[in-house]
Amino acid sequence: MAYASFIFISLLFFVQVAINLGVLPVVWPDEVLFYSPSISFATNGHFKTEVLSGLIPGMESKTLWMPPLYLLFSGFSLSIFPDSLLTLRIANVCIVYLTALSFYFLLKRFHISEEAAQVAFVSVLWEPLIFRFGTVARMEALTAFFFIISLLFATNKKNNKWNPFFAGILLSLSALSHPIGASFGLVTLYLVYKNFDIKNIVWFLLGGIIPILCWFAYIHPNWDWFQIQFGAQLTRKQNLLNTFTLFDKIKIFSFGFGFPKIRLFIILIQLSFLSYLTFKQFRQKDKLSNSWLLFWIWTISVFAALYTSSEGWYVYHIVFPLSMGMAMLVEEKNILNRLPLVGISVSLIAMVSMTNIHWSKSNSDEILTSHFQKIERSLSKSKAVYLQSLPDPYFYLKSKRKDLDILEFIPGELEIPTETYLKTIYSRDSFVFYDETLINETIKEYLGKRKWKREEWDISVPSNHWLHYKTIVYTRQ
Repeated sequence: MAYASFIFISLLFFVQVAINLGVLPVVWPDEVLFYSPSISFATNGHFKTEVLSGLIPGMESKTLWMPPLYLLFSGFSLSIFPDSLLTLRIANVCIVYLTALSFYFLLKRFHISEEAAQVAFVSVLWEPLIFRFGTVARMEALTAFFFIISLLFATNKKNNKWNPFFAGILLSLSALSHPIGASFGLVTLYLVYKNFDIKNIVWFLLGGIIPILCWFAYIHPNWDWFQIQFGAQLTRKQNLLNTFTLFDKIKIFSFGFGFPKIRLFIILIQLSFLSYLTFKQFRQKDKLSNSWLLFWIWTISVFAALYTSSEGWYVYHIVFPLSMGMAMLVEEKNILNRLPLVGISVSLIAMVSMTNIHWSKSNSDEILTSHFQKIERSLSKSKAVYLQSLPDPYFYLKSKRKDLDILEFIPGELEIPTETYLKTIYSRDSFVFYDETLINETIKEYLGKRKWKREEWDISVPSNHWLHYKTIVYTRQ
């Protein structure tokens, strides 16, 4: 029975992925930004972000605005399999599944029952947020994968220095997929401390330093470019932290979940129940078991990272400790063990609802193709376009217009001197936006200096449809 349910959980995950992945989630500009250096590496062995060429210094020569591990992973994928966005998304689907599987085995090491471990497994795979943020061509899936694997090494019963050493390497690889991985270091460190002699923490730290040193060796010849590219990202994060209110952060946190308000309510109830059980256990035994300590260290670490980052993508990482919390509730022999079933039901209904909205009530593939065709017609006389659009038409336009010079957006929040990219902006004869309030101020000024033909339309779908976006096209007259 256990194997049958395990297979069913896995099969339903892959079925819903197969139905949606070619169209949903919508193509994000982030995917184009990460695809560009990846395909550059696959074809010529160099990380060049050519879609930002002339906008940020050094982009046409070397990508330093993000750690390189995800770019290596996607570059290798594109060198082996067909050159397409779908290849990168399928690669991420595999990583998402392997992460969920590793998470399942991690829980079993804490003597969590088969039923409870499968509840955690399904709570990960059936949650629409995992599909929405984990399967796109970004690094959230890879970051979580290396982190979970680091926990497996940190809980290996073989008491030798190699397990802490490899735990350190894998945690470092998580951070080199995305810097947010570094914020989970306390979780791995705690498990290394509990399972190995304190002297072995030195091996953990040594393992963590080695990949970082390799990254520094890659950066070193172009430290000035790194300061501009990576520094601009850090400044933007700091600005976002100071801009968003607590209410904004809650909206960002809940955005990606299936039925966000219901899920937020379930999370609050779950954390309340777990807090009560933690207090009860501590009062009775004057200490907490390893699994409960791990849950709270993990949960608090992720929430702290989410509060300081203020980006919806990173909410992906909270699903794992929350799913562990659901497994722990299953182990309780009282009414509290019903909550995980409610959570799974909400995820399943959200998954079915997503399919119904996008494929039964409408054909999302036809809607998206029609939308991209309309953009292509609007740009029929254009030779150089700047995109800041959702869904992003980059891959469609590239397949239809090999001659079209396409650059991707630079966020208005990036504090880069205007003279750095002014000439490049002036070279564009068309612009595509989805929200005019997010347009870079320099571009706004340029659009006001001469005559442009302006078109605007909404994709004709309900407001709860994932393709519900506006498009504004400016073409030079």
